[in-house]
Amino acid sequence: MTFDLAFNIALGLCATFGGLFLRGMQQDITDLEIDVERIKQEYQRREDSRRDQDTIKELLRDMKKSVERIEEKLDRKADK
Repeated sequence: MTFDLAFNIALGLCATFGGLFLRGMQQDITDLEIDVERIKQEYQRREDSRRDQDTIKELLRDMKKSVERIEEKLDRKADK
């Protein structure tokens, strides 16, 4: 076995294992990209959550005002 043959075999093995390693890394990157897209679709952004929370707070304030008006009307009715 000559040095050139040994070197070519070692180079071929390195290329094979390097290719397998890179293929695995590429698959991991693809899986992460899919996960990122899934997260973008499934999870709510902070701004959207804050906007929805503010909307709910405003609706609750309106409901509270309506209940207070009804309570005042009932109190006036009971006083008569």
